[in-house]
Amino acid sequence: MYVCICNALRDRDLKAAAADPSVKSAACVFKRCDAKPKCGRCLPDVADMIAATRIGADDLPAAAE
Repeated sequence: MYVCICNALRDRDLKAAAADPSVKSAACVFKRCDAKPKCGRCLPDVADMIAATRIGADDLPAAAE
C-alpha cells in the first residue's frame, strides 16, 4: 500500500528503512529511501512505523495471570 503518495513510497519500503537501528526520525527514513517529505501527510504514519520497529518482546506488558 502506498503511504507517501508524493514520493510513491510503499509501506514495505518505509518499514524496511525504519527497521534500521540507526534511524531516529522520519527524515532519516526518507533519506534512506532517497526521497524528501513534501506535503507531510505521511509523517505521522512514518513515525508510527519507526516506533513499531522499536517495540520488542521485552517492551510489551505481561498478561495478567
